[in-house]
Amino acid sequence: MSGSRDIDHHAVAFARDHLAIYRDARAHCPVLRSDAHGGFAILTRYADNRAALRNHDTFASGRIRAGDRLGGGVAIPPNGLRIGMIEMDGAEARALRALLQPWFTIAAVEAAAPRMAQLSAWLVDRIIARGACDVVEDLAKPMPSLLILDILGLPLDRWRDYGRVLHEAVAKSSGSIDGLRWLASDLRASVERREVHPEGLIAAMIAAEVDGRPLGDALVCELAMMLLFGGTDTTIAAIGHALRHLTEHPADRAALVARPALIPAAVEEILRLYSPSTGVARTVTAPVEIGGERFEPGQRVLCAINSANRDEEMFADAERFDLDRPKRPHLAFGWGVHACLGQNLARADLRILLGELLARMPDFAVDVAASERYASIPLVNGHARMPMRFTPGTPAGTGGGELPILTAPRLRPLP
Repeated sequence: MSGSRDIDHHAVAFARDHLAIYRDARAHCPVLRSDAHGGFAILTRYADNRAALRNHDTFASGRIRAGDRLGGGVAIPPNGLRIGMIEMDGAEARALRALLQPWFTIAAVEAAAPRMAQLSAWLVDRIIARGACDVVEDLAKPMPSLLILDILGLPLDRWRDYGRVLHEAVAKSSGSIDGLRWLASDLRASVERREVHPEGLIAAMIAAEVDGRPLGDALVCELAMMLLFGGTDTTIAAIGHALRHLTEHPADRAALVARPALIPAAVEEILRLYSPSTGVARTVTAPVEIGGERFEPGQRVLCAINSANRDEEMFADAERFDLDRPKRPHLAFGWGVHACLGQNLARADLRILLGELLARMPDFAVDVAASERYASIPLVNGHARMPMRFTPGTPAGTGGGELPILTAPRLRPLP
């Protein structure tokens, strides 16, 4: 049974009310229909979302050209530009994923954990004597921004400008399109002039071949842009959700301080309960039935990940944060062939930073009333600002310069 609602997932009202809308839909009308943005359906239940994400042939991610218009892709309405292999299907997507996958395996990421620990220690050193910070500006943006620049092999001194542009684009801030144009131009110049670290991922992509042909600068830039977005936006949101939750639920924080071994479980619950990615779009390519509804080729479908991850049919007491929750696969990173390439990196990023904060400023307290959520959450649900206070401490001696000193091994594919 489907339900028709005046739903626009870009609207401020939707951002405010979406959890209640989805909770009601899962119980009564699991497939919602919207007339916004040319019309689309929303899958709200876990089983339907997972089925659609697994069936990548029928629920396609790629861009589709209809006359002089380019549609399809993972966003509704479509993004202005294609976002790498996230918006490709078939052999091309598989070949590019196979090229990048070795950089993001669990083993490769864990081998680089000491380097991430150096970064998180430097971030805390910058603020610990102050006794106050803004979570977004001082922790959530710099940690993943610096990390992905380091992996790509781009200069770390660009993290403020790149992080600002990417964060404003995800938050749909005014003027964000101009920022993205600047970033794309700056990135293209670095690639064309080969001004990248020789051991970074961009250098590896420049040297790589697929089916005997080099990728070319345009595709290298497109993939780098994909990784910049993927490596920052959802991790920024997840860090904010984690610190807000632990402020609002001091018993959970006390448990993590007493038993740091629980931090990985906490990361999974943060990702599930506060899914940073709100949903991804697909285009139907063949007649199919899902959720009791019939879909025809050309129809657009939004897989509501943040609804699926609160589905009571999959997760008992689904709206409760539970450090002892039995392991069941959430969909925060998607599923199937288009599952998030960097999910191991995101988990490690969040785990290491949380560990540093809980060890060195365990009494941190987010000012929830003064925090500001994104006004619109079509793709990512996060915070634009989040003041936080804590007992001032002593820097650990990481250098205290404008940029971190990273001496541990870089993230690289393992032999």
